[in-house]
Amino acid sequence: MGSNEEVMVTAEPSVQDGSFMVRGRALFSDVPGKIMVTPVRDSSVFVGATATSSSSRHVFTLGVLQYMSTVLLLFFFAVVKTRMLLLEARKETNIQDTENTFYVLILPVLDGQFRTTLQGTPDNELKFCTESGDPDVQTTKLTEPVFINSGDNPFKLMRDSIKILEKHKGTFRHIENKQLPEHVDWFGWNTWNAFYTNVDPQGIIRDLKSCPPKFLTIDEGWQNLMPSYDEDATKELARLLNFEENEKFKGSSLDKLGNNLRDFIKTIKQKYGLKYVYTWHASVGYWGVVLPESEVMKKYNPKIQAVVQSPGNLTHIICPTLDKIQPVIHPKILNFYKDYHSYLASCGVNGVKVDVQNVLELPGAGYGGRVSLTRQYLGALEDSVMENFNANNLICSMSLNSDFIYSAKKVAAARATEDFMPNELTFRTLHVAAAAFNSLLLGEIVVPDWDMFYSDHFTAEFHGAARALSGSAVYVSDKPGSNNFDIIKKLVLPDGSILRARHAGRLTQDCLFNDPVTDGNSLLKIWNLNKLSGVIGVFNCQRAGVWPPVRGSIYYPVPGSGTPISGCVSALDADSLEEVAGENWRGDCAVYAFFSESLKTMLKDTKFQVALEYLKCEVFTVSPIRVFGEYLRFAPIGLLDMYNSGGALEAMNYENNQSECKIKVNMRGRGRF
Repeated sequence: MGSNEEVMVTAEPSVQDGSFMVRGRALFSDVPGKIMVTPVRDSSVFVGATATSSSSRHVFTLGVLQYMSTVLLLFFFAVVKTRMLLLEARKETNIQDTENTFYVLILPVLDGQFRTTLQGTPDNELKFCTESGDPDVQTTKLTEPVFINSGDNPFKLMRDSIKILEKHKGTFRHIENKQLPEHVDWFGWNTWNAFYTNVDPQGIIRDLKSCPPKFLTIDEGWQNLMPSYDEDATKELARLLNFEENEKFKGSSLDKLGNNLRDFIKTIKQKYGLKYVYTWHASVGYWGVVLPESEVMKKYNPKIQAVVQSPGNLTHIICPTLDKIQPVIHPKILNFYKDYHSYLASCGVNGVKVDVQNVLELPGAGYGGRVSLTRQYLGALEDSVMENFNANNLICSMSLNSDFIYSAKKVAAARATEDFMPNELTFRTLHVAAAAFNSLLLGEIVVPDWDMFYSDHFTAEFHGAARALSGSAVYVSDKPGSNNFDIIKKLVLPDGSILRARHAGRLTQDCLFNDPVTDGNSLLKIWNLNKLSGVIGVFNCQRAGVWPPVRGSIYYPVPGSGTPISGCVSALDADSLEEVAGENWRGDCAVYAFFSESLKTMLKDTKFQVALEYLKCEVFTVSPIRVFGEYLRFAPIGLLDMYNSGGALEAMNYENNQSECKIKVNMRGRGRF
């Protein structure tokens, strides 16, 4: 090629001579001829394919991933239902050459009535599977099942991609365009780990006396059920009898607390200063769904039917409880939700936690498929919540499938991880790491809910610090009297509010392609922003477990887990710090370490070492040093006794006249500033 010739490199991906090209580099080779590429906007495209015959399920090969010069660092589990793939591409010659690094995001999305997932093979092939979940819903051509985009910053790439999809698909909304639930900024208590299904009013009262929260979730155990036994004589198939509370929450059992759920909620709100009370229910009523013979339920025309699962479901880990469910379909699901929530609202309930939403993956046959069924249920649920509670007070749980993610128009809070299980050895660090990974995607669509935790537990400091960085609601599930107020006071202000960070807590850029749980040498770093500063949490999550987390998996200590693991931290780990620093920032930062109570000043790109033992963490507040006038350099840290110190800072104003300079800082809470 002559020296004066120019090579045209376009950001928009395309297929050239059998290779899938992104920014002039071959991302995949051996791309089949049936693959179609359709431009969307900027550098993004949809990838589709055409099959030779009509079917409700297709598996297409996208190509062979090219490792040598294109993808050096790859974080990808070769499972059959992968819902996001982020690739880092950089020149092989210089592993530290960040200027020539870019990121490729591959999102399997929804295409009409079909949902898509990715799957890898031992030969480095990347495939995508599209299925409707209904044998009668078939196609030969899919034009928009996979979305691909590239960018220089992985977090901006994720945000921009979700906004492009939001506008193009029109089936969901970005978190910026949603009303947040009212509970997310207040300290809460959930009854689950304290009582499980044995919750009762007296137990709730004991805990409210012990540690009064501002929002309460009465989890599973309050509903009026009809037991239904399976062959193992378990009660997992109990069915919802009506909308009322069970005998524990009404009648003489309440003693002086009233005669029913309405009286009970009114009493505890008045006596203990509760602002919000939510109740739990499953998306289909209960785990065993509803009792079709019930006089209350007959009006919704429910019926029990055998499940015809799609092949895709059978290749993945399914919650064992779901194996015993024969879902009851509510053709009048909107009426069902409205009547249910109307009754709850009349009792003083302010919102609902709706669980078991992934059950809608199972019964799509005969109802237009899983995507159509999910949209019917989720749309009805969103409308009912807004109508009956006059707010978007909804927490979705067991809802991480893409059917939900790309159909969520109003819901703005959803669980980001498996349950907090205090007695499961392999979950103690997997829980935090999984939430941080999942929040990369989920945080652009909802406020990721990192679930409850025990404040009186040997992992409490670890989980508490993680919740402070999560951008999520903060709530515990302590048993009555088992409260560690030293932990709680680091999260909660005296008025019951929390210092919630602005975004979803996500992994720092240099941690995206490490395994902070099982590789034995990587620390987990999570970043977030407040209004005036950044915050970085560093966690030693190393513990041998299983990805994804499976209850009862065998725990093997990571070799050398008794010795500290070291890693580097920089102020710039708090991505987009310049957005909150303002025009008076020159690049210097004050960095305050919460646990060691040490303060350093440094250039924004200076790196320093951190060493942590297993289940230990450190939280750094990163405050840009603003320069005012000729001599004044100022960096507010915040409330030093809070994990997220900078979350207390609301605004800063500088005034300069001939006699004096003034800096005014508006803040929340009280304590050491």
